[in-house]
This record gives sequence, structure tokens and C-alpha cells, in this order.
Amino acid sequence: MPSSWHDKRVLLVFADAAGPRVDEQTGAFLSDRDALAERDMVVLAVVGDRVDPVFGDAPSGADAAALRARYGVEAGTPFTALLIGKNGGVKRREHKPVTPAEIFGLIDTMPMRRAEMREQ
Repeated sequence: MPSSWHDKRVLLVFADAAGPRVDEQTGAFLSDRDALAERDMVVLAVVGDRVDPVFGDAPSGADAAALRARYGVEAGTPFTALLIGKNGGVKRREHKPVTPAEIFGLIDTMPMRRAEMREQ
């Protein structure tokens, strides 16, 4: 994971081409920007050879091929969504769009997130 993400949870939306599943996935998360910000999230679309920020900033030099290789998503894969935790580990992998409620629910059960909520 790029070093600029060390304090973020990252949702990576991989697709071979732009289309309805990418739009559905990114649109669903953008509908609750406050929840994304509260959970220290970045959402990136990795479509073809592009890395596009959906919410938050893409790290400088973000490379689609390098991200695919790092997270085991082959070029040409129609759709994969990955949740990457603050520790850099893959917390969830889906091959269809996933709801924000599912991702936020998973994040909220993580020990690091629970500690953050106690500190607020």
C-alpha cells in the first residue's frame, strides 16, 4: 500500500472498463461522504490503466498495474472491490458491488475503529 495511505482505510474498485457496476459502487459510497470521512476512508476507481480518486486523494504516482499486482487482481477482471485496512491488509474482497452498510458495518467491528470511536 502506498505510504500516503498509512492512516486511511481504502476501498479499491477495480474494473476492466467503465460501466454500470463501477458507477453503482462508487455512487453508493459517494451518497454518504460524512460516513466515509468519519471512517478515514479513501475510495479509488482502478479502471483499465487509470487510477481515479472517487473520495479522498489518490497518492501521487498511483499506478493501476502496480495496484492490480499488489492485490492480485488480474488485468481484464470485470469487477473487484477490495477494502484495505489501515494496516495494509485486505479486509474484504467482492466480485460484485457491495453496499456501504456492509463495509461500514465491517469497519465498525474492527479493533482499531472501535478504539477510534471510544476516543471521539
